[in-house]
Amino acid sequence: MKINVTVKGDQQEFLNNASNDYSLGGADQAIRSLVKYSLTQDENDQIFSEIRCAGECYSADQAIPVELEDEAIAKLKEIFQQYDFEDYDSEEEELGKTIRCMINFANQDGDRSQIFS
Repeated sequence: MKINVTVKGDQQEFLNNASNDYSLGGADQAIRSLVKYSLTQDENDQIFSEIRCAGECYSADQAIPVELEDEAIAKLKEIFQQYDFEDYDSEEEELGKTIRCMINFANQDGDRSQIFS
């Protein structure tokens, strides 16, 4: 399933840097690596229990199209339901919120070499 993940400027910069540093081929591949890593770790509380993405995250100016496996989409939906996120108008926005939290975790507390290698 292809979704558009909206990001803030600093999140876009982080993804671009990760893509360059780890030769990933673009911000979309950095997101796929981050989602894959996050969904295979037992760190959901570390990633999602702290407010990591608040205010003005949803911006149509910077959207990254990302192709994700159906299984990953299902897990992202479960995570969104499990944690106390605000309501969004669409499923794509909910998935984007979950991914933005992953981006902020990776930027603030994650081991980039494990996440993106």
